[in-house]
Amino acid sequence: MKKNLIIGTAGHIDHGKSTLIKALTGDETDRLDQEKTRGISIENGFSQLENEKTRAENLKLGIVDVPGHKKFVNKMLSAAAGVDLALIVVAADEGVMPQTKEHLAILDLLGVKKAIIVLTKIDLVDREWLQLIELDLRDHLKNSFAETAEIVRVSSTKEAGIIELKDLIVKTALKMDQQQRSEITYFPVDRVFSLKGLGTVVTGTLFSGQLKSGDELSLYPEKKRLKIKSLESHGCEKQQINAGSRVGINISGINKSEIKRGDIIAESNSLLKSKFFEGELRLLDDLNFTVKNGDQIHFHTAALKTRGRIYLYNKKEAFPGEKVYIKLILEKAAALVFKQKFVLRRISPLNTIGGGEILELDPPPSRKVDNSKTVKKLKELNKASIRRAVELFIEKRQNEPAKIELLKKKSALKSKSLKEILNKLTAEEKILELAPEKSYIHQSKLKDIENSILKIVSDYHQEYSLKPGIKKEELRSRLDFKLKKNELNSLLQILYKKELLKEKNNLIAHSSFQIKLSPEIKEIKDKVIKKYKKHLFSPPTRTEMFNYYQLEEELFDYLENEGVLIRLSAELYFHISVLNELNEMFKEYFRENDCIDLAEFRDLIDSSRRYALPLLEKTDQIKITKRVEDYRYPGENLEL
Repeated sequence: MKKNLIIGTAGHIDHGKSTLIKALTGDETDRLDQEKTRGISIENGFSQLENEKTRAENLKLGIVDVPGHKKFVNKMLSAAAGVDLALIVVAADEGVMPQTKEHLAILDLLGVKKAIIVLTKIDLVDREWLQLIELDLRDHLKNSFAETAEIVRVSSTKEAGIIELKDLIVKTALKMDQQQRSEITYFPVDRVFSLKGLGTVVTGTLFSGQLKSGDELSLYPEKKRLKIKSLESHGCEKQQINAGSRVGINISGINKSEIKRGDIIAESNSLLKSKFFEGELRLLDDLNFTVKNGDQIHFHTAALKTRGRIYLYNKKEAFPGEKVYIKLILEKAAALVFKQKFVLRRISPLNTIGGGEILELDPPPSRKVDNSKTVKKLKELNKASIRRAVELFIEKRQNEPAKIELLKKKSALKSKSLKEILNKLTAEEKILELAPEKSYIHQSKLKDIENSILKIVSDYHQEYSLKPGIKKEELRSRLDFKLKKNELNSLLQILYKKELLKEKNNLIAHSSFQIKLSPEIKEIKDKVIKKYKKHLFSPPTRTEMFNYYQLEEELFDYLENEGVLIRLSAELYFHISVLNELNEMFKEYFRENDCIDLAEFRDLIDSSRRYALPLLEKTDQIKITKRVEDYRYPGENLEL
């Protein structure tokens, strides 16, 4: 089975990192003229370790060589996030130095699990001094991920210990598991340039997923579309690249000027773009300052560096060695994934504060002063399996269902894996599927939403006692919980099965609801019906009836819903028996006549044009008559 791992150097300036990589691979990682002139690394350098053993084991070992100067820690951070195995380089003639400690802390914060300690320049000191340096090293490595790491003594210039180091690197790598950061393709850009004849090229470490020649992807956070023209890894053109590989991508559809370090290449619609994030922060133990609520910070993750502010939940300040839950508000939007590692540094002086994991992508912009519930949820997410995290993402949706598109972005899962989790949670009755494969709510929210629906319907019955029920759209608009039509229908079906609600003619009512008329209303109703029956073809207008009887407006709606009156305009209502009368009149008329016009119809019913025209339009609608130009002929529903 093929395995791709990234080896990253770490250590103080001038401790021999670049010289070590040249001894291991033969490659000169300092490529800039300025680096060669000054004798220090300024940018990250790249190489690979390849020999008979790696080829036999199908093992690909990319190497990232980072600058050791304190001014270039941001460059080190842009590469360190993709490191699987760290080579912590310490010069034997100097021992542990400030950048040794900071690089070690950064690797620890970024979750690097394995390390090899490389003691360089052993030809410059005696054996007794080496033993003292190793003891000091062990002391500094206590309680870190590298506490039990093997120490290898080398002289890169004299190639002493190089073979042994190569063997140990390969042996260690073979025992390591490939990191599974997420399922989706996630490629942070750490360098962008143009090549004559090729166009735009970006380089970086593929954190997760795959890249294939011809893939159409997106550049985040701007969500610009691009296409992969070709792929190259360590000088070889590839058709496909797997996670854990250094890769150069020749892309089309986007210019060099539109891309910057820290941008992400990923599948379209797979990532959330936001300035707001929540997570857990672990402060370094040896800080000589506290972190205060609202402090400005440098935020580092993958190849991204931006400024932001840090807000502590339920705290005004945090102390060295403490773990706290925070909100980050960044100056620039970023596209991150669940449980992505980050590092925070001070604005001035440039010291590393600590680091942690992103737990919530794009949380609400503001929270209440009491953040206990927020902290509780973040603690749950921190400990959660991916399955439990998906459930929490659904449960935390306050005012709307969780859409499957959102869950994909928040979980960084492929559709198939996410659907399997959702199906299990649905089968366990922990969540409810509202729209097939589109949206979900947590069972803990279901009772509250049901009660809200029942209350809205009850309030409607109280307000409009003569109406048989509330329209679905009005019910949906009154709900605080945002639901689409099909989502509301799913919830209503549950309430119908529980016999709490009923539906008739698209109107929703309580199952036990019946319209009850008071004696006063019943008396007025009878008078209204009598009036409309008496004036069948020239009835009073709605306004006239209101003025005469002092009616409640909903009485007309009631009579219409009961099928007693038919409405032909905002003001004109007719008694339902008018349709039977017209049916009989047309039967008799068309026995002797082929057609009828408006004037003839007006005379036939002994009324005015005001009433005749809407009545004819109604008979056209129900196909008692059929209009051809200015004449009406017998319709298909008129039996002669």
